[in-house]
Amino acid sequence: GRGEENGRSFIQLEQSSGVTNLSIWYPEQAAGEITPYPWTIEQLTGDNATVENVTLVNSYNGIKIGPVWNELHYIHNLYGTTLKTGIFLDYTTDIGRLEGIRLSPDYWSNSGLAGAPARPELLAYMTTHAEGIVMGRSDWEYMSDVHISGYQTGMRITTRTGSLETANAQLYGIHIDSCNVALKIEGVNDYGLLISNSEFLADAGDNPMSIYATSGFHSIVQFNTVTVGGNPRNAVVNEGTGVISFENSTIANWDHAGGAYAIKADAGSVILGQTGFGLPDHHLSLGKSVEKVNTLNSGYEGELDIKDDSDAADLNVHQNGNIQLKTMPADIQTDIAVQPKPAASALFDVTAAPYNADKQGMADVSAAVKQALADAAGTGGTVYFPAGTYRINEALTVPSGVELRGSWDVPHHTIGGGSVIFTNYGENAPDGDAFITLESSSGIRGISVYYDEQDWSSVKPYAWTIRGKGHDVYAINTTLVNPYQGIDFGSYDTSGHYIDYVAGSPLKEGIYLGGGASGGIMRNVQFNPHYYSRSTYPNHVPGEQQDVVWNYQKENLDAFRIGHTEGETIFNTFVYGSQYGIHFVAQDGVGPEAVVLGHGTDGSKKGVFVEAAGDSGLTFINTELVSMSTSDKVYITVDEGFDSEATFFNTSMWGDTTRSVDALSGKVNLQQSNFTVSGARGVNALGGEITLYDSYFQQAGSTHIYAGPDIVALREGANLFQGGIKLEDHSGGKVSGTDLTPVALELSKKAVDPAHPEEWNHTLTLRNVSQLEPMKGRIELMEPVQIASKWVPVRFEGVGYGESLTFKL
Repeated sequence: GRGEENGRSFIQLEQSSGVTNLSIWYPEQAAGEITPYPWTIEQLTGDNATVENVTLVNSYNGIKIGPVWNELHYIHNLYGTTLKTGIFLDYTTDIGRLEGIRLSPDYWSNSGLAGAPARPELLAYMTTHAEGIVMGRSDWEYMSDVHISGYQTGMRITTRTGSLETANAQLYGIHIDSCNVALKIEGVNDYGLLISNSEFLADAGDNPMSIYATSGFHSIVQFNTVTVGGNPRNAVVNEGTGVISFENSTIANWDHAGGAYAIKADAGSVILGQTGFGLPDHHLSLGKSVEKVNTLNSGYEGELDIKDDSDAADLNVHQNGNIQLKTMPADIQTDIAVQPKPAASALFDVTAAPYNADKQGMADVSAAVKQALADAAGTGGTVYFPAGTYRINEALTVPSGVELRGSWDVPHHTIGGGSVIFTNYGENAPDGDAFITLESSSGIRGISVYYDEQDWSSVKPYAWTIRGKGHDVYAINTTLVNPYQGIDFGSYDTSGHYIDYVAGSPLKEGIYLGGGASGGIMRNVQFNPHYYSRSTYPNHVPGEQQDVVWNYQKENLDAFRIGHTEGETIFNTFVYGSQYGIHFVAQDGVGPEAVVLGHGTDGSKKGVFVEAAGDSGLTFINTELVSMSTSDKVYITVDEGFDSEATFFNTSMWGDTTRSVDALSGKVNLQQSNFTVSGARGVNALGGEITLYDSYFQQAGSTHIYAGPDIVALREGANLFQGGIKLEDHSGGKVSGTDLTPVALELSKKAVDPAHPEEWNHTLTLRNVSQLEPMKGRIELMEPVQIASKWVPVRFEGVGYGESLTFKL
């Protein structure tokens, strides 16, 4: 395809396919005279295309996903130098994942291959011509561990090709440097971008910018624990009407000496929570159309320098030493260094002699598979199912050191075929032994399991499909098409368990973790009813009836249930359709301790349901929750009896919810939440201790905060409310914050000095004192005061509960 940029892509991926463990080099490409080529790899329409462990030495255009409809791409461990575009993705309607991406000039310049250019020459070209990642419409894109260096634009978030549709996404561990624009935002949908633990540095070319939101940006992007800098002119520029929000972040550098600003906002709104600036002034420049600026404990050594050229921006700038925002944990381990494998290299092919298992699905091959497992038990090894259909109606036990293995080496959808087990084991015996039991240090990989006699219109109970009975059990690239109960790693201590890209359409229970397990990792799980409906297996759900299964799941499925665990990491999990998206429970009186990074609950009744947690509590980062069901739909429920702490960093919530957050007990911390839809009540605080900071309520008219009489306290600050805050307070003085509506104060007067009757002492008795923070401060009159006035509108800062404040007029 030399010279034909729009020609056929070199490698085209149909659904359920992959490219792995490959390097691609264009030996005729020359840095001194760059020649266009077609895309190196392209995902065609459909589900599940994987690119893993691939190096693109010097591609012109690297990987293309879309603009035709597509789902479930997985780009994992991609390295390369790309001369125009590294990765382009568009029109992805089910979760795509980019993980472990490394793009820079170094892969070509350091390759040692013939014609490899010197780095300075290549860098000069790329920082004026190339883009790293370009994302158009993608629904819930998951990006993590992405490093981009030496591009004109590191990452560009834009609109769908030929449309104004845009993306929402969550990003974690993004590091972009040595670019002209590190992050460019041209369009985001109302659900926003969640960006955490990342770095955006710009220093190349003319007018470098670390973060640049153009006039097309009208929604919200939330940065948490992010460093912005390099050597830009203005570090952050917002030309759109959207909201830029930073929490626990640092704006490290900008062209301070040249009169530029850390944040230059021409329009829109700004939220800053506990965000530091690396230089003493020129922090915010507000243009004509800026609407609101809410800040809390942000600035340089306690001072925030603002140049206000707006027409009527509402500035709420607060420093409060009594408020200390929580910070997200550092160094979260999202994967293990080496995936588990069998104890020996011996291969036991169940279709070969002496086993001779039928792979057409015509005969029950339980005895043959059991014999292969028994033969592997002595030394360990792989019991292998070549691509085909296998009827197994008896329970299997995988011995220690043995892997039950199908043909797949990448994530796969049911439409892809491959190795699949048909079973009817465990029907009407949900409490019986599991279909597949994993002994310690054993696992399952690259296979599908289907219950061909399940009735999707009248669901029947079955036993668990997979159960772990010891440490270090695992399930990788495994699709459980329609289990009643999927994976049980919670009935026994499965410390060190590992789950990576399990997919399917569970009906009652998806995955259960617990048993006192420590150090487990569950990652990249994908649950969606289309794994059931899009298959071609007997008795599958007809496509037009998929909503029958979805409706059942919304009332019955406990997708992820977490019992007694310690140090559990849950990473980039997703479910579409469930009663409980992710559910935390006590087990033998002990609750879980876990970090949940990048979880998504979509089209479900309860997004996060918290009943219990261990002493160190639960931490949620980059959580996306959509509540849709028949009734009583809530994004987050913290139930009665919860006596620990749950902290949510960087959360997005939307759908057709009844309420946003039900807080009934314990401690609940909400920091940087985007409530696209609040429901009848946003934060429904009925008990416990609640904090709410740096959040955005897009829905006007509903009650944003309801404080019941039984709460311990509710503290809030630096939040943005469309239409003004709507607070219903029945707490009797337990609500405090910086966003609360100023109250009227009753003014009485008496002469202080008969010789000077024009001097009066005025006592202001505070009405509705529950809306005041318990601290000393100042009162600022909001309009001229006449001596005869009885009621004076004021803005207040820090007046104590039930106190009077005296001053002279």
